[in-house]
Amino acid sequence: MIECTICPVMWERTKNYFLDMKKIFTPLFIKNRYHLHLGLSFLLTIPTILFMMNYMHLADTGLFFQSFLGGFGAAAVNFVREWYYGKFYGAPWDGTDINMGSYGGWLGALVGVYIYTLL
Repeated sequence: MIECTICPVMWERTKNYFLDMKKIFTPLFIKNRYHLHLGLSFLLTIPTILFMMNYMHLADTGLFFQSFLGGFGAAAVNFVREWYYGKFYGAPWDGTDINMGSYGGWLGALVGVYIYTLL
């Protein structure tokens, strides 16, 4: 039988991605500055999606791909930010920051698509 060695790790990370949503409704949301990751990713993703829809023909793709780009792009930017501050400033690694940025990216992409349809 084939044994998947990475499956438990992927399952745990996927589970944590969805369980981190509950931190939005706790005092940690403000204390750990998760609101900045979510809010800034949301605000920066909207013009990015609008730009890509106008000039990179993103409007020809489906909503799932557009929202994937928003969420993945925001997660990638937040990952680089976490790495940079950890490497050069000694900040502790917090994967929830990346997840919050991803949530903001998903929401920003959906709002950007909605604005594009109104234009």
